[in-house]
Amino acid sequence: MAEVEQFIASELKRLGLCDSVKNVKTLGGGCISEAACYKTDTGDFFVKTNADPRAKDWFAAESLGLERINLAVPGFAPKPIHHHATDRAYIVTEYIHMTRPSASTQKELGHLLAKLHAGRPSAENQFGFDVTSWCGTTILDNTWSSDWLQFYQQQRLEPLLKQVQGQNQDIDRLGASLSARLEHWLGRDALGEVYPSLLHGDLWNGNMAAKAADKSPLIYDPACFYGHYETEFGIMRMFGGFTQDCFDTYDDTLVNDSDIELVEEGRADRALIYEAYHHLNHYAMFGGSYSSGFINLVEKLL
Repeated sequence: MAEVEQFIASELKRLGLCDSVKNVKTLGGGCISEAACYKTDTGDFFVKTNADPRAKDWFAAESLGLERINLAVPGFAPKPIHHHATDRAYIVTEYIHMTRPSASTQKELGHLLAKLHAGRPSAENQFGFDVTSWCGTTILDNTWSSDWLQFYQQQRLEPLLKQVQGQNQDIDRLGASLSARLEHWLGRDALGEVYPSLLHGDLWNGNMAAKAADKSPLIYDPACFYGHYETEFGIMRMFGGFTQDCFDTYDDTLVNDSDIELVEEGRADRALIYEAYHHLNHYAMFGGSYSSGFINLVEKLL
């Protein structure tokens, strides 16, 4: 075993999760942390590790997010077991065998996502989260706020614009114009009272799969916070991989099985705003052509 694998194996034993580790299988797919399946005498465990000093906070937020998702919709996300917040950071969750989503998985995803969003709001009945969270490596200011427009403008959009300021003149210009006019789309006159839904926060197609056992949907690697439910669709539409049946089933469930009102007027424009944010976030993290995604979407709005 490599040194990090020996450390995790000793930790699993220390935590009383197993007596012996039989095998460690490295898993791909992540671009930030290392992931592996630890096969033990008591079963399999999924473990992510990261040497970044910030990782202890990443994993604390992820663990709480997984916990909240499972409280709202049991079995919709892997159950968190332990996260380690000193020296080497890691998170342990249950290991679930996954496969590619089917058409039925997509429909059920829409149904369960609507149940998640229509579940209990935050204890404060406000927007934000109990702890700081991250979307990729971008820090998210989750300080509680009672005003959705203010929260999204001051704690999501403007911090990202400030982070990339001076790197691209078009982004600077269009970002300033978008922020100045944001009330037109996200203010109370446009949306009314926004319900603070629990959001996965980073639901691209790489953070969703089907459980191999029954093809039911599984979501993971969350960047949770409580916000306007439409925010969830920004990154879902950015990278694709979700069927129209998924979105249609979501709408049907929200309309028929919840008290949340679908606000159709302006919905297409809000979709552009919420998707543009993720293009901007990816530009902040990776640079390159992600700038054009933000520019093109905002130009459609303005």
